[in-house]
Amino acid sequence: MIELLVGAAVAAGTYLYAKRKRASTGQSVAAAAVTGAGGVAATAATLWMIAAVWPVLVVGALAGGYYFGKRKQPKALPPGSSI
Repeated sequence: MIELLVGAAVAAGTYLYAKRKRASTGQSVAAAAVTGAGGVAATAATLWMIAAVWPVLVVGALAGGYYFGKRKQPKALPPGSSI
């Protein structure tokens, strides 16, 4: 559903932009259809990838937080140290 909303918004923006540039109605509609379909496909692919890898992202964030939270060494250079 969100893919269609994104595609419709992209198509509407493209149509309005083309009309402002004084393109014909046919050219504006064709450009809007192509960019709208591309917007739908790109959004669907992005959402599919997020849905496929979200468990890995969550586990990675938890592991990274645990690792950096348990470190005993200082997180910055001590005062007066030269680089």
